[in-house]
Amino acid sequence: MPLLVEFLDAYPGVTLDVAFSNRFVDLIGEGFDLAIRLGVLPDSRLVTRKLADRKRLIAASRSYLERHSAPTTPDDLSGGDCLIFSGKPNPFLWEFIMPSGEQLSVPVSGPFISDDAEALVLAAVNGHGLLYATDWLVGRELSDGRLVRVLENYPVADEGGIYVVHSSSQHVPNKTRAFADWIIERFSRSLPWLECE
Repeated sequence: MPLLVEFLDAYPGVTLDVAFSNRFVDLIGEGFDLAIRLGVLPDSRLVTRKLADRKRLIAASRSYLERHSAPTTPDDLSGGDCLIFSGKPNPFLWEFIMPSGEQLSVPVSGPFISDDAEALVLAAVNGHGLLYATDWLVGRELSDGRLVRVLENYPVADEGGIYVVHSSSQHVPNKTRAFADWIIERFSRSLPWLECE
């Protein structure tokens, strides 16, 4: 959201009509000019430009870790209170890369399941469990110490990145091209979630 305000400051003549959703929208069919998409994108007739890599991690609050022993291996998560994002494919399996290079899927459960990632972050900050999250989602909480990373020696298996996508470049409105170019340039300077560190 702060970036959208920056864009409005830079382009005061443009009106933004923004929809926040985890839904995979049909840009052309639903009349969207562009979208920010995460993950691995399928081939399509859309123009795709990468903004940044996406990194996943496990985090918890200090209060949670004081009440529970911190996990030392991914297998320890099976007995922990995990905060489950139901929008993730296979939400009850968290995947890790082991030191051998093999991938390990760990079954998890916990006290809170939601399709709203920000609700899960709030639950984690308030000490309700371990959170499987992306760096951009919890950058501020990690920076100010409300959350700390755990299992740092076991990278979370992840593919993909953060992309801006829009329809064919032949008929892109100037406002859409301006926003796409602006946000790409803005991300090239620094990642917004790291600026709070």
